[in-house]
Amino acid sequence: MAENLNLNKEVFNKRAYLKTIDTSFNELGVKTIQEQIDEQPTVQEFFNMYNTLFYQINELGPTNSHEYLIKTSQEYIGAEQDNELIRLLQAEITNLRKDLLESQQQLAELANSVAKAVPNLPEVPKIEIPESPPPPTPETPKTPSTPKTKKSPSNKQRVINDFKKFPNSTKNKRANRLNLSKDFIKKIKNENNL
Repeated sequence: MAENLNLNKEVFNKRAYLKTIDTSFNELGVKTIQEQIDEQPTVQEFFNMYNTLFYQINELGPTNSHEYLIKTSQEYIGAEQDNELIRLLQAEITNLRKDLLESQQQLAELANSVAKAVPNLPEVPKIEIPESPPPPTPETPKTPSTPKTKKSPSNKQRVINDFKKFPNSTKNKRANRLNLSKDFIKKIKNENNL
């Protein structure tokens, strides 16, 4: 019962071997550095993923939470200084509120003590005081007439003159300069096509 088995061995030379058989370790999951870099998400992809996962991320926690993202981002941009300033200002506000409350309590206590110290005073009846006649006006001596001075222009004329003198002026500046309301100036402007 002897059987003969023929064993055939296929042999490759070195060049054919490298072309035929893959000698890299792809099956073990080892990736090159370039492959790893290519697989990293871009900034835009990161924010797209963040927006997609936003409500699945825990609010609080030492890692993998919104709190963690805020803390690490603040450390990166140097927001700790602002937080310290905010904390100091909040402490100052708290102290000022305490001082205000103490002052209000002291004022209330003082008002109570004054109310207790002053007896109830009787109501004072109203006394009618008759009006006295106005004093006679003294006669003024006639003075020689003085030459008439030039009459000051009306507000309307002042507005017209101002438009001529300062054609590019703003409404606010014109109103301040003339000491007149903007509505009055607008009315004169429209009436005179200025």
